[in-house]
Amino acid sequence: MDILGNMNIQEAMRWLSWKITPEGTYLTVTPELVPPNWDINEIKKTLVKNKVNNFDISNIEKAIKNATGQMELIGPPFELFEEGKRRYLHLQVTPIQARFSMDAGILHTDYRITKDDIIFVLAEKAVVYGIDYDTIEEILSNEIYGQEFIIATATPPVAGKDAIVSEVIQIDTDAKPFLNEDGTVNYKKWDNIRQIKQGDIICVRIPSTPGLPGTSVFGHPLSPTPGEDYALPVGTNTKAVDGETKLVAAINGFLYRDGREICVGGVYVIKSDVDFKTGNIDYFGDVIIRGNVTGGFSVKAEGNISIEGYAEAANIESKNGNVFIKGSLFGQNKTMVVAKKNINAENAQDSTLRAGQTITVRKQIRNCKIETQNLEMPPEGQIISSSIFFSGYSKCGSIGGKTESLNEFTLIESDRQQLKDELQGINDLLQKLNKAIEALQSKLNVIKPSDASPEAINQKQILKSQLTTCESSKEQLQIKRKKLIRLIDIMPDKDALISAKLLFPPIKVSMYSFTKDFKQELSHLKIGWKSGGIKMESM
Repeated sequence: MDILGNMNIQEAMRWLSWKITPEGTYLTVTPELVPPNWDINEIKKTLVKNKVNNFDISNIEKAIKNATGQMELIGPPFELFEEGKRRYLHLQVTPIQARFSMDAGILHTDYRITKDDIIFVLAEKAVVYGIDYDTIEEILSNEIYGQEFIIATATPPVAGKDAIVSEVIQIDTDAKPFLNEDGTVNYKKWDNIRQIKQGDIICVRIPSTPGLPGTSVFGHPLSPTPGEDYALPVGTNTKAVDGETKLVAAINGFLYRDGREICVGGVYVIKSDVDFKTGNIDYFGDVIIRGNVTGGFSVKAEGNISIEGYAEAANIESKNGNVFIKGSLFGQNKTMVVAKKNINAENAQDSTLRAGQTITVRKQIRNCKIETQNLEMPPEGQIISSSIFFSGYSKCGSIGGKTESLNEFTLIESDRQQLKDELQGINDLLQKLNKAIEALQSKLNVIKPSDASPEAINQKQILKSQLTTCESSKEQLQIKRKKLIRLIDIMPDKDALISAKLLFPPIKVSMYSFTKDFKQELSHLKIGWKSGGIKMESM
């Protein structure tokens, strides 16, 4: 049988010359005739279409690429698929797999199924990938009929991984009271504020992956399902950096959630009282307390502290700002309020208040110790049984009451202390100058008067010039020293260091190591320092 004539593959591919002999099939490829866009798959389709079932496509491709112009053996003699076998071969193909079985009815015929037959029917269905040749051999060698086998399997795609957002700082805390070293529990100390510095990492994000493509039994790519991507939960005062893989704080503050978003608040707001539910507050920003600060608890902040209620037997400290208390301080001799700048309260009782600038009490100060630069009270304000230490001025309403109770005012000698510090600096300089003068004089004494050498004369001139400079500096410092001593002994006059609408005795005033007691009831007066003494004048 003229296989080539029946297949007419010579006509389909004129640039290929085929020859079939009893020894095998030969292919001649002339280099000059090879088209630039030749496709091995088209050659395979043509052979399958012509029912050749035993070709080796890899040998054919190799011969074409070599294009020697000589006949090359590409395999055994071509054989055609016998159509009568088709009814006994059952093949079901999907992109994922090919399932095959042989009908036992073929045993009643002269047909015998070969490996080439099965490969051919796979080729007809364009199955080119994942063919299980071992299973095909097992089916044929064991003559397994009526049982379905998977003889080609796709490589499934690998789904992408979802993005992962991990919180570096735990935001939703399971707050618990602090455990002391001795095993006891401190119910006033809670780790319930997630404080954070600008630039600190809040959470990190591992991006999703696209996955890995698979390959169908037809040799086509199978697209993977990409991982689901999740954006960083950017909220107020946070920002994404490093290719949106890190969420960082944009300001100093505390962490909180707003829905899915993670935010940084600048002002820490407590919507209730400071008590056993909140524990002590220690925050590096501003704090607003909507309620009260109850007994035994403390509030500390780097910034301002605002309390809309009262504070009772509590410690309150603003390290760099102000303390504002809308209500009153009930200290029970256990309260300390400290502010680097100002303190403002309605009333203060049985408390210690210390401010770097001004303390303002709008109504009454009773049994308190006040340390501040300035004290301010309105005309209706009252001070009872308290000690006031100030460096600037004290503007009061009434001092004392109808019942006898001592009020003390002490001017902190900040200006005198500055003068004393300056005087100490001058004394230290004078001591160094005296030593320098002694050293220079000693060097001059070493040089003999009879030594008239140029070197000796030059050395004397240098030493004398240095001595003159030192002695001039010494003289200027001594003049300044005398002025400072006089200023320290007699401080400059200062008017209205203390002013009051009413003054009820007894009152003790101390200024620059001088003390004066006021034992009569007075009104509209001011107390100052004049001509080296404590003086009282009418306003």
